[in-house]
Amino acid sequence: MGKNDVFLLSMAIHYAYLGVILWSIMFPEKRIWPPLKKWSWQFLLSWLLFFGAVSADVAMMVIDRSSFLPIGNERLYLSVPIVVVGVLFLGWGILTLGIERTSGVAGEFISTGPYKFTRNPQYIGDILIFLGMILISNSFRAAAGFSLLILAFLLMPLAEELWLEEAYGEAYKKYKMTTPRFF
Repeated sequence: MGKNDVFLLSMAIHYAYLGVILWSIMFPEKRIWPPLKKWSWQFLLSWLLFFGAVSADVAMMVIDRSSFLPIGNERLYLSVPIVVVGVLFLGWGILTLGIERTSGVAGEFISTGPYKFTRNPQYIGDILIFLGMILISNSFRAAAGFSLLILAFLLMPLAEELWLEEAYGEAYKKYKMTTPRFF
């Protein structure tokens, strides 16, 4: 399987993942994300596509490195700190929310830790990681995939907010009024 074949498969996975998010925004009563319950077909499909997209991007980082920007290793001075900040923000969000709720399963409403400052700290962390990975890999093909993941993570709150209002009622509506979606 050549570089272009891997890239085409990667793009198919990314567009399918983006399609799941867009479907969930357009048809919230038939949403796929967030999943109705753990281990449902929605849960499995969402996470399979996400991990497939990230795995494809990592593969592109390896087989297509240094095809994007005409710069050398100095890009690491910017990219590594971006990834580290992203990992720290993502980790703080996961520790605050817990693994179950992080995977899209309902639990108690949380507005502490990083959730005091933003409604989506984990998505901010993921986006920073993806931006850093674009710079680290210096791969046009990896950049294309990571950019689609960034778009998906920017859209994902739109798929979740109606569900969060239904699940947490007035508490979430008040939280939404006082805490920004991202910054």
